[in-house]
Amino acid sequence: MQRVSHIARTELGFDKFDYHSLRHTHATMLAEKGASPKYVQYRLGHKNIQVTMQIYQHLTNKMSTENAQLLELF
Repeated sequence: MQRVSHIARTELGFDKFDYHSLRHTHATMLAEKGASPKYVQYRLGHKNIQVTMQIYQHLTNKMSTENAQLLELF
């Protein structure tokens, strides 16, 4: 994993890439596909769901658009 991280930073130009970047991406992609927060918490191995929701899972443009469209249903 360290080798891949090193290649990403030095050869591909991802200066801030590290193992935790993959965890953030994994959590966000699961949420974007509709996975429940509890499942994302389980996948990341967090005891506290607040860590999952506040630190690892990020709002994407796709999530914003899809949720805005929900409001149009009213």
